[in-house]
Amino acid sequence: MTDNNKKFILMFPGQGSQYINMGSSFLEKNKKYLNYFEISSEIFGENILDIVQNKNEKGSLLENTRYSQIAIYTLSCALNDFLCNELGVYKKSVVSVLGHSLGDYSALYCCGAYDFAKGAEIVSFRGKIMARSPQRQDGNMLMAAVLGCDIESIAEVLASYRDRVFIANKNDAYQTVISGYTDDVIAASAQLKSCGAKRVIPLKVNIASHCPLMSQAASELDDYLKKHANFKDIETSFFSSTELKFIDKENIKEMLVRQLLNPVNWKGSIEIMADKFLKNCPEGCAEEVSFIEIGPGKVLSGLVKRILLQKNLGHVNIFNTDSMDEIERINI
Repeated sequence: MTDNNKKFILMFPGQGSQYINMGSSFLEKNKKYLNYFEISSEIFGENILDIVQNKNEKGSLLENTRYSQIAIYTLSCALNDFLCNELGVYKKSVVSVLGHSLGDYSALYCCGAYDFAKGAEIVSFRGKIMARSPQRQDGNMLMAAVLGCDIESIAEVLASYRDRVFIANKNDAYQTVISGYTDDVIAASAQLKSCGAKRVIPLKVNIASHCPLMSQAASELDDYLKKHANFKDIETSFFSSTELKFIDKENIKEMLVRQLLNPVNWKGSIEIMADKFLKNCPEGCAEEVSFIEIGPGKVLSGLVKRILLQKNLGHVNIFNTDSMDEIERINI
């Protein structure tokens, strides 16, 4: 049973969090949730679990946007329902739900905007159109994480790469993701290192998301959503990490389209969460607010920890669902 005083902020990761055999310990102990992969595989047209589990050496496909998006969505939704159905994370205990990029789709499922199959249809379409987005003749697309450099300095460097490299994610004070054409991102990365960036790490994606280079994909997604998506009433508060505000049913379609073109502001989102839900929650307070990352990896958990430490909120609980060991540590 959930302690009535405990509240939760649920977070869903995006592309780049995928890895071979993700969710293996969870699925091994909870085989009924394999059904989610059966449903998404039928919709997608290929066996997603075979790719996740590297059957017949198919695991390399997880690096492809087309496959990683549906795989992450499927696992995240299965984990969400396990927490709600088995662990007792009740909707009334959830004060906010938010996703990072692709994670918005898992978050919207969590909020009741659509059923699992409808979400899988949308995510399958999104991944396919993004994978075939127009690419320049002399290079593909790339995203890279810039570590240890403030966003103002990054913007100054990128001024020389106008319409070629963009700021895509503002993850925390010293982690920013840039997005653009591969050759230009590599050149900008070298310049950023010479300007003080500690590291620039290429991400496990083959697209340039959250920038104007996704304009064709955004247009196709807009047409698709208008024809095929009718969203239900949202059961829990959904917060958009690109719009930096709570979104209702009427604005979901427009938000999802703009999301492809606009940067994710994760730092700003978590600061808003902290100001809204944690400002009256000093260490040892009776009403405890915890963050739970639902999906593969621990990327969002690490970012939230650093952001909250900067706001003197290091005592707040942050959990993840990357393995059964981690799931069992969640304090419901």
